[in-house]
Amino acid sequence: MRPSCFPFVTAWMGASLALLLGIGVAAAEPFRFEAETTLDDMSALLRRDFSTNSTREQVRAVFVGQGGATMIAHPRKADIEKYIYDINLCSYYVWRWNISADYGRDGRLTQIYLNGSPQLGGAPDPALPKHGPFYMLSRPRPQAFKGEKTLKAVVADRDGNPQTTDDMDILTGVGPTRADPVDMGRAVNEPGEVWRSIFDLDDAKVVFPYSGDCAVVDAKMAALRASTSARSPNP
Repeated sequence: MRPSCFPFVTAWMGASLALLLGIGVAAAEPFRFEAETTLDDMSALLRRDFSTNSTREQVRAVFVGQGGATMIAHPRKADIEKYIYDINLCSYYVWRWNISADYGRDGRLTQIYLNGSPQLGGAPDPALPKHGPFYMLSRPRPQAFKGEKTLKAVVADRDGNPQTTDDMDILTGVGPTRADPVDMGRAVNEPGEVWRSIFDLDDAKVVFPYSGDCAVVDAKMAALRASTSARSPNP
């Protein structure tokens, strides 16, 4: 007697139906900020996973619901909000992801930004401000007591009020490209609005700890300092 192929056909039909209905056979992994190590990684994710068809609820679900970011509404514009997520890189540096979003009247994305840089539709990077007054902005990061305790940027302030960062534009503000305390990548200038940037004065509800082993990081940093000291000429 020939074996029945009915169980195989049933399984194949079930999998096909799931695909047709847009249901993954295996559940997708939830979004985690820690899974994206570099600015390029996050930029690729934003361009891949979001578009002008994405709704406000969908964006919030990813960054706030899954990622645990702090959501902050724009102080003057109801159609703009941001999602900030801070990571304490073993007390050497506090890394901030600042994802901000502009929405249309229909509640769908018109633009999404990574640390002030627009990601959709081939939009150009923000232009550097040409007119002042210019000020030095200091952003305290007391958690980074082993390293960069204060972030600094030169900004143009349109209204002269240091408390309103949504009208400040960055002339010079340097940040790293990797969320890795041992290898932070390159130092790059990050133009754009301060409110959308790593220099923003808003606080996240939580500064999350680094997901790696800080004891290992400390040992590597100590070895690096010792190596640098050994190569330095004697005074």
